[in-house]
Amino acid sequence: MSSATINTFTKPIAKDKTLTYRKVLIFWLPLAFSWLLMTFEGPWIQGVIARKPDSETQLAAFGLIFSLQVLIETPVIMLLATSNALSRNRQAYRVLWRFMMGINVFVTVLALLMAFTPLLDFYLGNLLNIPEHIIEATRPGMQIMVLWSAFIGYRRFHQGILIRNDNTHAVGYGTIIRIVVSGGVAIGLGAVTQIAGAVIGALALILAVLAEAIYTYVVSLPYVKRLLETPLNDKIKSLTYRDAFKFHMPLAATSAITLLIRPFIERGLAEMPDATQALAAWPIVFSIMLVMRSGGMAYQEVVISLNQSQEHHNILRGFTLRLGFGLSIFMALFAFTPMIAFYNNVILDVPENLRELVIVGSQAGILIPLLTTLQSYMRALLMLTDKTSPIYQAMIVGFVITIIVVWGGISLGLHGILAASLGLTVGQIVELLLLYVSYQRQNNPLTTYWQSLNPSSGD
Repeated sequence: MSSATINTFTKPIAKDKTLTYRKVLIFWLPLAFSWLLMTFEGPWIQGVIARKPDSETQLAAFGLIFSLQVLIETPVIMLLATSNALSRNRQAYRVLWRFMMGINVFVTVLALLMAFTPLLDFYLGNLLNIPEHIIEATRPGMQIMVLWSAFIGYRRFHQGILIRNDNTHAVGYGTIIRIVVSGGVAIGLGAVTQIAGAVIGALALILAVLAEAIYTYVVSLPYVKRLLETPLNDKIKSLTYRDAFKFHMPLAATSAITLLIRPFIERGLAEMPDATQALAAWPIVFSIMLVMRSGGMAYQEVVISLNQSQEHHNILRGFTLRLGFGLSIFMALFAFTPMIAFYNNVILDVPENLRELVIVGSQAGILIPLLTTLQSYMRALLMLTDKTSPIYQAMIVGFVITIIVVWGGISLGLHGILAASLGLTVGQIVELLLLYVSYQRQNNPLTTYWQSLNPSSGD
């Protein structure tokens, strides 16, 4: 996509020309809080499942259900960014609404095939080599969640409209609703029924996302009405389905590369002698990593929104380092102190034979919050300079390195959980180095972008 097209569709609203660490912090906190709440959903449900019968199998099954559903939803994840960037008038909104619905139909058909045909057995059994009893525990949850991706696509489309209109608080409130519903359903069903743990988890997830989608739609209605009353003018290019596809598909591909890492790691864990234990412990470790890196994952939007001059750039660079090191230091404190024992034993009530695996995996991943923050920063800089191909290239290389380290470590005798955490760390380091090199190869890469925002300033 040419830079001219990007400026036509995505040029941001002018922000305050002064920037301080305090302003960056205030801008970042609501986004980070929303990400953090979402990452709590997994551990909350895992805590209920861990207290149910056959907890090892059910924890493993729920981890597979969640990772597979997230993989299916890959095409819809970036609808938020697409809607935020391109919903500028009545014509664009109508094109994007139909585009969103088309993607939702596609992911729903894929979910139906995975849940009700032998495709699930082929994927989990033949490709990932998951034990048969875990596959059977996974199937009911997959069937319950066939509409999950479509609900998420609908929700994220309308969240993009909310963010575009600076109503980020509504996004946070929607996340709170989702967490309350998922937690309430999980705890309630866990307390009064004998339903299998993985099924409880699936019901909690689907009902929570449905509630959040309904809320998001309702609060976005005034902004949708405003869009429908905004005609296309001569200064803005009309949006075509081809434009929407060209803008959205690279973003979806980026998500797919990221999300494919987890099933490949699970494939390696399935080769362990204690495969059931490893597959049960890994979702817990991964959830801890998600919680700890959530602030870094939210940081990309901050850099894209606020980096509008050399002064802003310097402030954001300093904030990036402080944020990244702060998040990793907090994870180290969590992983190397009695905090993690309290989390395992009291909050989640993890089966005793899994606790040491969770601790080891968490300790080996303490650099991941720092690396995630730095990656968000570098990706944002490359996006601002219309150099997105290095992002995909770096992600592919990082993905390959991660799998090599994980599978290689297991073959050399490392426990799968330790190999998985180390693999993620090494893969992120390689990806970050490639992003940095790609950015440094450019000559004054942000100058043109700043001048397009402030044509009279000469910055």
